[in-house]
Amino acid sequence: MGQNKSGLVVAERANLAQEFRKLGPNQPTLCEGWKTQDLLAHLILRERRPDVAAGIVIPSLRSWRKRIESSYIGKPFDELVKLFAQGPGLTSPFALPGVDNLANLLEFTIHHEDVRRAQPNWQPRDNVSELQVEIAKRLPKFSLLALRKLPLGVLMINEEGLQTWLKRGTTVVELHGDPIEILLYISGRQKYANVSLHGSPAALATFERTKFGF
Repeated sequence: MGQNKSGLVVAERANLAQEFRKLGPNQPTLCEGWKTQDLLAHLILRERRPDVAAGIVIPSLRSWRKRIESSYIGKPFDELVKLFAQGPGLTSPFALPGVDNLANLLEFTIHHEDVRRAQPNWQPRDNVSELQVEIAKRLPKFSLLALRKLPLGVLMINEEGLQTWLKRGTTVVELHGDPIEILLYISGRQKYANVSLHGSPAALATFERTKFGF
């Protein structure tokens, strides 16, 4: 029986927690400057202390944000994994019905691959067909922000030839690959995503000069 959307994010959280347990605190990730302990602390703070996010954009709050981050990064790794696996606290906005599914599925998928693909001899995951389908549905909305700087249309084409517009335009670049791979590509992880590009030389040159992600 297939999973519902909430089941997918629950499974992705559990799988990511298991990946953290397996690797431990000091392994590399695709997030520049972050080991697994840093990434894990970020994920916990994001949903348990959303107030800390204000320190990212308000300069006067940055030292306070860094103190809170350091206090979490300094916790025992097993304790952090347990906190993450438990999900957001009851007072967090992420605990509201439906928010975990809407806010975390793509986030967890990206960071799961950030952990996996930074390790030697990684392999693409099997048995993620339902996750691929759900990500494909969400990519057009995600692309509104991720591709906002791109002056081109972008068409996603999966292995079965199914076409999905990520951004409409008269000059088009095609991205061929599975939805997880394209999610990684347009979130700034081009070197680690199995995506092939198709289009005119001028369009491809413009596309490859553009900075994606956030």
